[in-house]
Amino acid sequence: MKEQDLGKVMERIEKLEKAVFGDKKITKEGKKRKVVAISDINFSLNPRAFVKRYAIYKSGPKKFTLLLAFLTKGELEKSIGLNEIKKYWNKNKAKTLLGKFNMFYPNEAKTKGWVDPKEYGTYCLTNEWKDVL
Repeated sequence: MKEQDLGKVMERIEKLEKAVFGDKKITKEGKKRKVVAISDINFSLNPRAFVKRYAIYKSGPKKFTLLLAFLTKGELEKSIGLNEIKKYWNKNKAKTLLGKFNMFYPNEAKTKGWVDPKEYGTYCLTNEWKDVL
C-alpha cells in the first residue's frame, strides 16, 4: 500500500469515527458529554440547572469548584463562606446532581490549586479553576 492510499484510508476512518461517535468526549461512566468552553458558561442559570449542565459526571472536588464558580460568577477575588457553599450543595444533593457533601472535596480542590482559602472557612477561585471543565 502506498503512502497516498494510506492517507486516504486514514481520512475515511476519521470521517467514519465522527459519523458513528460524534465530536463528544466519553467520560469514565461511558456517558457522552459536550466539551465546554469557558466563554460558554452561563452563570445566569438557577443553581440546580447550572449543576445539572456543568457538574454532572464530575468528581466531588470538581463539583465543589464549579459550585464555587457559580456562586462567585467566575470572579477570582470574591470569597464565599463554606456554610453558604454547603447550603447550596444540600439543596442539590440528589444522587443525580451533587450527591452527599464531603469535607474532602474542598481540601482536594485546594490541593489541586482550583480554589484558595483566603481566610478560615472562606474560599475563592484561582486561575486554575477552568481546568475542571
